[in-house]
Amino acid sequence: MPKNENDKYTKQIRSSAGIAVFVSEQNDKEHWAETGRCYERFALQATALGIKNAFLNQPVEVSALRPQFAAALGIGDRRPDLVIRFGYGTETPRSLRRPLDQVIVA
Repeated sequence: MPKNENDKYTKQIRSSAGIAVFVSEQNDKEHWAETGRCYERFALQATALGIKNAFLNQPVEVSALRPQFAAALGIGDRRPDLVIRFGYGTETPRSLRRPLDQVIVA
């Protein structure tokens, strides 16, 4: 239900230290990939510092809403691609992983 989703995201945003929006200079695959690399560097450094981060991509998942979001951010023609919340938080359970010898075949 939309209200429940909105309430959930409002709570997540308010409990976060900050929000980062990763933006592509141009709307093409090369710039999308660069935006992903920028996020990757951000996430790795945040993790090294003990800072958690999580995606909040709902504002950019619907392409028709991206221009409105960009206008609200004041970023002109650039394309908002990723919305991330970050901050210090409790440790969450890690994803299960298979042993390396079950994944790599020599």
